[in-house]
Parts: sequence; structure tokens; C-alpha cells
Amino acid sequence: QYYHRLFGDYNKFCAELKLKPRFENYSLDNVETDFQTNGCKIYIDTREQKPFRFDIPVEVKTLKFGDYALSNKRVSGNCYIERKSLNDFIGTMSGGYERFKREIERAKEQKAYLIVLVERSIEEAMNFTKLPYVSKKVRATPEYIFNRVRSLIQEFDNMQFLFAKSKTEAVRLTKKIFFCGKLFKRTDLQLLYD
Repeated sequence: QYYHRLFGDYNKFCAELKLKPRFENYSLDNVETDFQTNGCKIYIDTREQKPFRFDIPVEVKTLKFGDYALSNKRVSGNCYIERKSLNDFIGTMSGGYERFKREIERAKEQKAYLIVLVERSIEEAMNFTKLPYVSKKVRATPEYIFNRVRSLIQEFDNMQFLFAKSKTEAVRLTKKIFFCGKLFKRTDLQLLYD
């Protein structure tokens, strides 16, 4: 968005440099909000302590990666949602980084797409040292954390990060992503959300 505001069409700029952007120009805004669930249910990982509440059926079961998945992989594009609070996100990107990379690799082996959905705005996440509820024990800086985020995005083509403003928004986005017709694979979700 910042590039667009200052210079114009980012995709055109990439084409001039003979670079192919990772995502195309699609919007999830036209996705039906009256979802046809067709018997689908959302799987919730057994380790989720305070799971999202959905208006469609759910089933608690052990997932190999991620915290949420749709029962019909064809409908969801084999998408999994990894839910993170801001503190969880910081911990994962610092001390839990190698374990998390292995989780992404397991997802890739299963041809699954993983979306890390953080329940906090990207602005707050990028300035977490100024937030009173973030543990003072955190030694990592936002620059360090987001350098690791960029590294993961560059290394793995089967994942994205999405920062939602609240838990309510995260629930809404989870359902929308599962039923969006797999557009998330070609869409920069954070750009669209912002």
C-alpha cells in the first residue's frame, strides 16, 4: 500500500524489472458471506485452550500442524490456520523459531498451506515493545522478529502471516479464508485486510 501510494502500480513496477510478484491482484471482498458449508465442519486442534467459536459445526481433533482446518480439504485448498496471540507470535519467532520451521516443513510435505493469524494489528505487532501487556522478559526487538517473518515468507511458498485487529476479526477471517475458493494462495492477505 505504501509503494502504491508513493509510486503507483507495484505489479507494473515488478514487470518492468522482470520480477514476478508472489501474489496476483485478487480481492476476497467478493467472496460470498452466506457460506454454503455443504456439510463441512471446522476441525480444532486438541491443544487449543480457548478455541474460536463458529456458527458452523466443529470437531476437536489432533492436527499435525495448525490450530484450525476445514474438514473438506478440496473446499479449503488444504488450508490450515495457526492462531497466535501477540505474545505467542513473539515467542514463536524468537525461542520457538526452529520448531515452527519444522511445523511449516511438515505442512509443505502434506501440500498444505499455513496461515499464521495473529490476533493483533500489524501496527501493534511492529511496535510491541511499547505495549504494556507484552512481557517485559522479551529480549527480542520488533526488527529481529519481523526479519524472521520475512525469512520464513521467502523460504516457504506455502505460508503467509495475517495480523487481525481482534479475536472477533480473526474468527471472521478464518471462516472467510476457508470458504474463499482458494484465492488466499494468490492473494496477499495482509494487503487486502489493511
